[in-house]
Amino acid sequence: MRQLIRFSSAASWRRRLPGLAAAGAALVALAGCGSTGAISPATPFELRGATSVPTPGWSKAGNSDVAGSVIYLAPTALLDATDVQRATAQKDAAGRAILLLQFSPSGTARLTAGSRQLVGRQLAAVVEGRVTNVTAVQGPLTVNAMALTGFGSFDEAARVAHLISSSR
Repeated sequence: MRQLIRFSSAASWRRRLPGLAAAGAALVALAGCGSTGAISPATPFELRGATSVPTPGWSKAGNSDVAGSVIYLAPTALLDATDVQRATAQKDAAGRAILLLQFSPSGTARLTAGSRQLVGRQLAAVVEGRVTNVTAVQGPLTVNAMALTGFGSFDEAARVAHLISSSR
């Protein structure tokens, strides 16, 4: 299952990465209050509010996090690639490809504010128009970095990191 990992700071994710990979994933959050529009394969990265229940105005999408399931995405993105200050691909302790994202100060503030509105709900990471990660929001997020897992290869994660970096 693909998961989102939560980190407390950009420097700490470098120190914690091996331990987090071995220990499992925590959570990260999102809401629907940033850029507008439907999801697009041309958009390299977005964080959006999500639900498994049909909701008026929300877009139906396949959920590659759980094969065959459907998820509904908020009409607006909380964050997108322009909110990412740095994107890099790495391998975790088990050799799996991960995408490390460090948010800009304004992106971090938007994540914190938006996640407050989603406590008790779900969030989704959308990579190139595809829902890759879904998790529950258990509290406001004040992190400025996250790692996405579930890439098919290191090259795929590196390509997405490059797309995100090029979109700023």
